[in-house]
Amino acid sequence: MSRDFDARVRDLNEAPLDLTSVKGKAMTIRRNRRMAVAGGVLAAAAVIIPVAAIAAGNGTTVHTEPPVATSDPGPTPTEAVDTGGVEYVQGDTWHRADGTEVTLPHDYDSAVLWDGQLVGTRYDGEVYSTADVVDGQGQVVDSFDTTGAVAVNDADTTLAWVGTDGQVMTRWDGGQVSMGQVDLAAAGETIAWTVGAVTGGPDCHEAVDGCVVYLNSGLGEGSTAYDSHGIQDSPVPGALKFFDADEDGQVTALTEVADDHTCSELVIPGADPAWGPTCDHQVQQISPDGKYVAGLPSYFDGLGPTTISVIDAADGHVTGQFAPEGGFIGSWAWSGDGRLVFDTYDGASWHLMAMQPDGTIDELTDPVKGSADAGSPFTMVAG
Repeated sequence: MSRDFDARVRDLNEAPLDLTSVKGKAMTIRRNRRMAVAGGVLAAAAVIIPVAAIAAGNGTTVHTEPPVATSDPGPTPTEAVDTGGVEYVQGDTWHRADGTEVTLPHDYDSAVLWDGQLVGTRYDGEVYSTADVVDGQGQVVDSFDTTGAVAVNDADTTLAWVGTDGQVMTRWDGGQVSMGQVDLAAAGETIAWTVGAVTGGPDCHEAVDGCVVYLNSGLGEGSTAYDSHGIQDSPVPGALKFFDADEDGQVTALTEVADDHTCSELVIPGADPAWGPTCDHQVQQISPDGKYVAGLPSYFDGLGPTTISVIDAADGHVTGQFAPEGGFIGSWAWSGDGRLVFDTYDGASWHLMAMQPDGTIDELTDPVKGSADAGSPFTMVAG
């Protein structure tokens, strides 16, 4: 399980998690961190229902401009390796798409590319996380606290996160702004608002800039309308969680959770979808060209999904699928060249794989011996 869940269960003196906490956290946790520690509660925690809302770009609280790298952002390569055009982190090494490697100051639980830099998120040891902005030389040029993983738009120019004070923040090269505020206290100690996706930019000063931040609350309820700070109702009726959104207005969202399945849908703006909502898959991240979505099983428990699919966004049919024999999928993200990249565990080793939309599979690097309990050595880089 994730480091958040682990922190709640490993000390037997602590009070047990209540149902709301379990439901609110389990789908957003990173399952490749100490997955087996929680033992018997794994199955109960597998399906959750975070609520979703939208923060539209009409905030006016402009904060101090963030530090930016003043040196050449190009990395100093340690060894040129063939990463197949994919960016990923292994331990403290950032493997870039051009084959160069950059040594990082920390291991990171999640990472995105933003403005030519890596923004890595690491657990702060308590409840929230710390995000580091790392340049191409491996230097941290800024750090900030966040409730969870950060999000970046399709062009990698706009960064979004929820601060530990509840401010919904966006950042671009040279500035940042608060788009509004959410009530973290209402969510409870173990559940926090997080960003599902961000679109628009790069400047996000006003609504005219077109910036939209898609928020997930983790409260396990449908979204409601808010009147202040541009927090609006969900564009997907009945949406329980936003998975992704792109610049063409496509949105993927969780719409139903039952005891033995979930339902989700891809919303195509200005048209009635030819398919969906579907309860056959969870439709999640949208490919860079908008033609495909990542598909997970409708329901999964235990250590993680046992299949991962590429789904045609036009009609919902599966174009490619990978099912590890006796194993599971850890985490996944689309690469810039349009492949679905994921790590998978086979019972003895972790593998880093890339799947073409037609189902062709490439293993990107040598497998790494390890255990499910210790977690994956790989971190996907989104963006």
